[in-house]
Amino acid sequence: MSIYGVLANYWYLIFGIVLALIVGLHFYFKTGNGRFVRDSFLLDMPIVGPVFTKAALSRFASIFAILQTSGVPIMQSLTILSATMGNEALTRAFDNVREKIKEGAGIATPLKSVKYFTPMVIDMLAIGEESGKIDEMMRAVASHYDAEVEYAVKGLSDAITPILIVGLAAVVGFFALAIFMPMWDLTKMIKT
Repeated sequence: MSIYGVLANYWYLIFGIVLALIVGLHFYFKTGNGRFVRDSFLLDMPIVGPVFTKAALSRFASIFAILQTSGVPIMQSLTILSATMGNEALTRAFDNVREKIKEGAGIATPLKSVKYFTPMVIDMLAIGEESGKIDEMMRAVASHYDAEVEYAVKGLSDAITPILIVGLAAVVGFFALAIFMPMWDLTKMIKT
């Protein structure tokens, strides 16, 4: 049986399987492990992953700077950061960092084990810890990553534009062929 035959005879079964898969993934991604898998995948994706990571680092730095300026203790700041990151992979990383800080480590040292934190963020945190000016250092980090995200998003949109144009041309070409092929076949039949 050809692919067309399978699609024509079992379309309802294929539709049901695809629908069940979509619904299953939807409910899986609502669980803690599902969010962790999805968020880890988003942060590790080749092209958009670095943009998501930079945006998360910017959010981390700006919220941390605000909390430190307001005089919120480090442990409470990390708890708040963990709850406001909007990314399960980073939330779990913050929970691990908080546990290591409870054991007596500084802030920068445990963050080295989190693969999403760049050396710049860790070094700025270490300098802020030593100088007592974490808020100023985090504001600088937030400003840097805001600019990085803006630049990366502009680069992505510039890269995606030609791809979208070619894709749209392919779709239009497909529909044009779908309309004209039967007409050409008809003219061939009339000529013979």
